[in-house]
Amino acid sequence: MVKKLFNHGKNPRYHHDIINMKEVYIDEKRNTIIGAFDKNNNLIGTIAVKQFIDRFDAIKGRYKESTTAELGRCYINEDLRRQGIGSQLFDNIIQFCKEGGYDKIYLHTHRHLPGGFDFWQKKGFLIIAEENSGEEETVHMEISI
Repeated sequence: MVKKLFNHGKNPRYHHDIINMKEVYIDEKRNTIIGAFDKNNNLIGTIAVKQFIDRFDAIKGRYKESTTAELGRCYINEDLRRQGIGSQLFDNIIQFCKEGGYDKIYLHTHRHLPGGFDFWQKKGFLIIAEENSGEEETVHMEISI
């Protein structure tokens, strides 16, 4: 999905969590990645959450790391979008975050990604900052849970 959406392979600067999935999502109790599978056991969607790390200049100092989760890696097979798979994954992540002691979820997205920005707005995420420099047009969003 990274190659398809961003036209490049995994980059250690941006994809540490993908490259080190076990270390980031399995070994860390407050982090998780969830997959959705079809009846033939094919992976058709993912969503992940990890403890927020204050690494973005546009929102520096905004969040308490211990109570803020960062949502990411939400991808749904393009042939299966708008069928509720993303919503089911998101509902599971919300439950995981509540049980893990998080009270806020942060995410960043890009307007060029198909369906992402609109999906997050429909789920109640609010824009807290936008960065329009460069190619990515990053939108920072949050929701209280």
